[in-house]
Order: sequence, then structure tokens, then C-alpha cells
Amino acid sequence: MSFIEKLQEIDSLQAAIQERGPIPVSLLNKINYKLRLEWNYTSNSMEGNSLTKRETRTVMVNNLEVNGKPIKDVMEIRSHDKVITTIMKMGKGELNISESRIKEIHKGIMYEEDAEKLKYVGQWKSTDNYMLNFDGERYDFTPHAEVPERMHELVNWINSEKEKIERSKKDAAHPALLAFKFQIDYLTIHPFYDGNGRTARILSNLILISYGFPPLYIKEDEKQSYYRYLTDIQSGGGEPDLFYEFMAGLLLRSLQITIDTLDGRDVEEEDDIDKEIALFKRSLDKDKERTEIYNWDSVSKIITESGIPLFQKLKTKLSQFDELFHLNENRIIFNTDKSPSYDLLQRHGGYMVSTALFPESLRNWLSNPMELNGHIISFGMEYLFKGYKFAQPYDLPVFMRFSFEEYTYSISYMIQNNDQEDYFGDYRYDQLIDSGEINNIVNEITKMVLNFIKGDKIE
Repeated sequence: MSFIEKLQEIDSLQAAIQERGPIPVSLLNKINYKLRLEWNYTSNSMEGNSLTKRETRTVMVNNLEVNGKPIKDVMEIRSHDKVITTIMKMGKGELNISESRIKEIHKGIMYEEDAEKLKYVGQWKSTDNYMLNFDGERYDFTPHAEVPERMHELVNWINSEKEKIERSKKDAAHPALLAFKFQIDYLTIHPFYDGNGRTARILSNLILISYGFPPLYIKEDEKQSYYRYLTDIQSGGGEPDLFYEFMAGLLLRSLQITIDTLDGRDVEEEDDIDKEIALFKRSLDKDKERTEIYNWDSVSKIITESGIPLFQKLKTKLSQFDELFHLNENRIIFNTDKSPSYDLLQRHGGYMVSTALFPESLRNWLSNPMELNGHIISFGMEYLFKGYKFAQPYDLPVFMRFSFEEYTYSISYMIQNNDQEDYFGDYRYDQLIDSGEINNIVNEITKMVLNFIKGDKIE
């Protein structure tokens, strides 16, 4: 349907509404509330406001349920609703757009916590502004020095067109066309430091309402088309016909909502759960680290960057006790779910790696996961002291390991065979053990070994 055809449909629907006579107050309130909610929610959402439709509704009825949302977002919805509620109470023919009124509307919708920015509210911009358009290209708006003159011309133009309609002149434009063209020209000027999109849509709807039309709104899945059409006009020098046609379709929707309500059809929509989900995921990306589940890359990184440094440091510390015993042995053990343990540092056979080559040979081995034959359950180190020299001989095994579960891994240890492992803690797969924590773990185990040898009780 072309723009001209949509204008004809707009007039037809408006006539059908008017033929029904005065709208009952209860239905009028329902229509206005629906359109007011959509207008508040969608226009602010387009500018980055984080409130969902449900939260927008609670602000509108002063029953705040917006825990965790910025106060600026709440206040912007509240201020915007106050302005558009006043506009929606206008009667037909009450079009009054002036430079002072535009500034008052800007004051009404803006909420600034920054005192420096607050002084620019309701004032034409004092510096030039620009945007990166839909194609990522820079588009410069009207220079700030030219804004007073350009806004004066725009206001004079809309009031001149209003007069043509009042006098039923042949060259009078359709009110919808005036609303849409005004929005393009206003956005090209971009007269304020911020809030231009919201004020443009308010002023465009103000024109529609003054001629008896309902306000229109732009939904989440429509805003890309809206921006694309504006980009084509502003940056590409395109004709505005497609933009007019798009906007006319939105006005037809608002008219249809009015008719559906009058006919008793349900016009309520579910809250924008898609936006709520998207905002939640965005908050996780911004404020929280992502977690990983068990995968080869994560396990290999933990072994290489946390496990090997920890075992190397522990081996060096424990070697200070070697001369107190007749023998010592140490080994690295991998346990998988599809095979017996791999003994990597020579003792019980299995996959043999020379102690002298640790950890280089281990790193090389890890670079070929096909060798593992299955899912790694644990990665451990045993340091075995054999035959204490200075009393009744005894063996002292010191065992430490990383155990890998689906969502977390843990670090545990055992000194002397007591059939019970003690834990240092559970960690996410995106958490590596840094050098400071490695030192703490190694020193704690070394101290417990010393206390055991000295005959002290290990707690």
C-alpha cells in the first residue's frame, strides 16, 4: 500500500470512528492508557532507557517496582509521561507549536543528575553535535550557531501549514504529512544537546492529536526500519516517501487499536519479555564474569597455568625434607573416565614420562588430547618420603590433586594415608590460581608436613 493509499485508509478509519459519536469515558480512558503506555515505553526504550513495559506501567501508576534500575531511567519515564498526558488531553484544533513551547517540552522530559548538563536543559545546543548513522557513517546535524534561525523557520512553516488547513486551501497538506515532515526537519536540526529523538516524536504526535488522530509509537522490532529510513534521507539524500509510508502504517495501527477497543476486542499485549531477557543478559555481560563448563581448553589451561606451577613450587619446597628420609619418589597422576590412572613420573607403569623432563614433557603431552583416552577426572601429584632416618622409620606420602566436575573444579590434599582429603576450595573454570594463592597453598602444606615430622598434631 502506497503512502497516498495509506492516507486514504487513515481518513477512512478516522471517519468510521467519528461516525460512532462520542466515545464513552471508560473506553476513551482505556484507549488513551494503551497508547500512552506504548508511547512512553517505546520512545524512551529507543534512547536506551532500561525499564521494561511492566516497569514503565508501574511508574505511570506511581507503584514503583523497578529495583536495581537507574533513578535516571525512572525519572525520565515519569517526566515523559507527565508531558504526554498533558498533550493527550488536548482538544482537536489546539495546535500550538512555538519555540518557547518546544523548550518547555524539553525541560519537561529531561532528567539530569549532572549539574553541568542541567544548565543546557531547555536551551538550544551551544556546541555542534553529530551521530554515527545506521551505516556507521558520521552525520553532522545543523551547526549550533544556525539553530535559532532554523528552528524559527520550522515553527513558522508548521504554523503556516496549519493556517492553510484552517482555510481549506487547495495546497493544504494532510495533517499526517505535516507531522512526519516536521519530525524529519526537526531531527535534521537536532536543536538540543540531548533528548532530540523523544522531543521529535512528542511534537510529531502533538500535531496528530491536534487534528483528532491518536498518537503513534515505534516498537522494538520497528526501530531499525525507522532509523534506516532517516539515514537514507539525511545521509543519502533519499526521498522521504518510504519514511512517510512507514509512519503512516504506524498511525493506522493506532487507529485500529481505537476501533478494536470500541468493538470490544482485546488490545492488550504481553509485556516485552524479550527486552527483559536481553537487558538481563546485557547486565551479566557488563557486571559479571562469564563462567565455563568442563571443556578441554579450560582444563588444559588450568593444568598448565595453575596446576603445573603449583606442583613445581610444592616439589621444590618439599625437597627440603629429602635428607631426612632414605628415599623419596614423586609422580604426576592423571585419572580419566575411560582408563586406569596414567602415572606420568615413573612408578607403576602406564604412560611413562621421565622426571627430568617435567614439566616440558607434560605440556607436550597435553598438547595432544588424543593421548588422554577420555575425560580427565583428576590431575594429581604425589610426593612420597620413605624411611624416616631419625626415629622409628616410617613413610610419609603427601598427595595433592585437582578434581574436575561439570561446572567447577576443586583443589584438595592429603598428608599421611588417613583416607580423607581436605579441600582448599572450589573454583569456576574461568578462575585460575594466581601466584599469591599458589604461595599460600604451598606454604600451608609445607608447614603441615613440618609439624607432622616434628611430631605435632595436624589440625
